[in-house]
Amino acid sequence: MALPTQHWRMLQPVVVPATGSATTGGIAGIIDALYTMGTATTYADGSARSPGTFASPGTASLPASVGTGSAWTWNYDNTTFVPGVKTGLYAYPPTTTAINQVVAFGGTTSVTGAVWKQLASDTRVVDALYCGIAKNSGTYTSWNNATTPFTSGDFTGFTYVGPAVNTATGYVVFMFECEESVAVFRIPMGGGAVVGAVIGAFVDPLSASTSNAETDGRLYGVTNTGGQATAWNTGWLAAAAGLSDTQLFNGITNASYYHFYTFTPGAGTVVGCSRFGTYSPTSTFISRNGDLPQIPFQCGNAATGGYIGQLRQINITRDSNALIAWETGGTVKGYLVGPSTTSVNDAVVLVY
Repeated sequence: MALPTQHWRMLQPVVVPATGSATTGGIAGIIDALYTMGTATTYADGSARSPGTFASPGTASLPASVGTGSAWTWNYDNTTFVPGVKTGLYAYPPTTTAINQVVAFGGTTSVTGAVWKQLASDTRVVDALYCGIAKNSGTYTSWNNATTPFTSGDFTGFTYVGPAVNTATGYVVFMFECEESVAVFRIPMGGGAVVGAVIGAFVDPLSASTSNAETDGRLYGVTNTGGQATAWNTGWLAAAAGLSDTQLFNGITNASYYHFYTFTPGAGTVVGCSRFGTYSPTSTFISRNGDLPQIPFQCGNAATGGYIGQLRQINITRDSNALIAWETGGTVKGYLVGPSTTSVNDAVVLVY
């Protein structure tokens, strides 16, 4: 079953300054930054963006309208844990199917009474940004729920977008979106190490069989760099999964480390996934006219070695600095993602 081509777009990054304030800096500032980007009407390249709307922003509900193109539609939760402060977000894709996916984020300065569902036994801590994905979802209620933030459906559980943050440090938050997935990253002020996550229908099982795919032909999941302070492996496209580093689109089951899970088709359980193959591109791995190469990224079952699928318009490419645009003749053709904004490392390209 051929799935629709995805078109990745970059939102204008948002700076979260070191304010020292629990309501404007740290985790609150990062959640505010995501909501600002999620409701923006232009992309970083100046092109128009058309998100949908909620009739009463901040009130738990279904959207009054969904976005067009690659634009997701975002709402916030400012009643959970810290009344009056946004601690939760949830977003609907512009492309809807019978699976009805919704992505959710949460983060708080207080975990008193915390019961939210965690992925892979990840621990609940203050000041960390969490993300997860729901399918067959009902209406949003609260992200602090032991089964799902929604009235019905299946939920992966929340996992770290990165290690906990603090109000004394400044950050820059990045967000990319396509028709069926969202990617969120952050770096310290001034650049450097990248942490983040990708959530949505970003895996194509290359099969219409309901043993391999949901009824809409997709696989839904989440991958992240984890909650540990270990650095993202600079040669991550060839590195084995282990405890000594961090990766993306690869995963281990250890609590609070980096993960890669997709839903079991037709069920609420999840399957641990891994990168299939090893790659060692360099900065000279480039075509004769200067275009970036694009190698399809294949994924396997981490436990059995079986095949899971191929990433959708997320391809292996030359080594590069991260979170920059790939342009040819002034035209944006994609965005590069990898371990650092200040050094050249293994990278993938989110194709425009």
